[in-house]
Amino acid sequence: MTRARFAGATLAVFACAATLLAQSPAPSAPSPSPSASPRASPPPFRVEVDVDVVSVTAVVYDKAGKFVRGLGPKDIEVLEDGVPQDVSYFREAAGAGPERIPLSVALVLDCSGSMRHNMHFMQEGALAFVNKLEEVDSALVVSFNESVKGSTEFSGDSGRLEQFVEGLEAWGGTSLYDAIHYGLGRIRDQPGRKAIVVFSDGADTTSSIKEQEVIDYARSVEATIYSIAIKGESGMLARSPRGFLRRVAQETGGQYFFPDKVADLIKIFSAVSDELHNHYLLAYTPKRPPDGSWREIVIRLRERKDAEVRVRKGYFAVKRRRPPAPTTSN
Repeated sequence: MTRARFAGATLAVFACAATLLAQSPAPSAPSPSPSASPRASPPPFRVEVDVDVVSVTAVVYDKAGKFVRGLGPKDIEVLEDGVPQDVSYFREAAGAGPERIPLSVALVLDCSGSMRHNMHFMQEGALAFVNKLEEVDSALVVSFNESVKGSTEFSGDSGRLEQFVEGLEAWGGTSLYDAIHYGLGRIRDQPGRKAIVVFSDGADTTSSIKEQEVIDYARSVEATIYSIAIKGESGMLARSPRGFLRRVAQETGGQYFFPDKVADLIKIFSAVSDELHNHYLLAYTPKRPPDGSWREIVIRLRERKDAEVRVRKGYFAVKRRRPPAPTTSN
């Protein structure tokens, strides 16, 4: 097989994996509209795919926290519920030229009233992130207070994204759960790698969606979530979003950051950007047919005992319901 044919074949495998994992939840839970927060609480979400291929984004790092490069499929072992799986696709995301895998990111930014004194720090961090997007990447900016608003479409135009970020203003309540759900709905069908970077300074106060529903939905969308939280100005008795933001990041294979200084936000946004451009992408066909169960995913390195792997915790292996065949009349 020539190199060109091999590259085409591997890209086809990943495209298949991304498409399968991007299948919609149940038809009764449509994607939120581009300009409004979802207001009705949906039923629990599940990944509904034929499970022909499962795709996984993996971050491999050493004890110093540096990304480990140059690995191949023979360097890892993939386990689903403890059973070894055969890897059919493996690639380092930071390839060169046409082999670079596109990245789609939703920036979910808190614009509630408590952000009024820290808004410019968040904006500077978000702008630094936008300016590190590469040519094949695209982003969507989602702002939230007691409502949720997203920039029109995913865009690679940094000037357009900067304009949206610079126009953000602080007021109102905090619909954190609605905003993350909205971001997941918008990014679900994007090509390539998918990630959500969420920033907030306070716990949810005005969402219509519950915390566990957001966790379930995050599990069902092949997107890595990175959470950033700072202490708001609401006083000692205010609730913190840290527990929720930590959990949703861990469930999806991302990271959470709780800086003591808002001035560190630029550094954190830059660190998230660097990691998003240093992933491994892999795919496998499960050896067990779909049965509606939760499947745990574990990836281990065969030789590198000095390094660790971070991936999403798993997925629901629910066979997608197909519409009934049309009937014909005589």
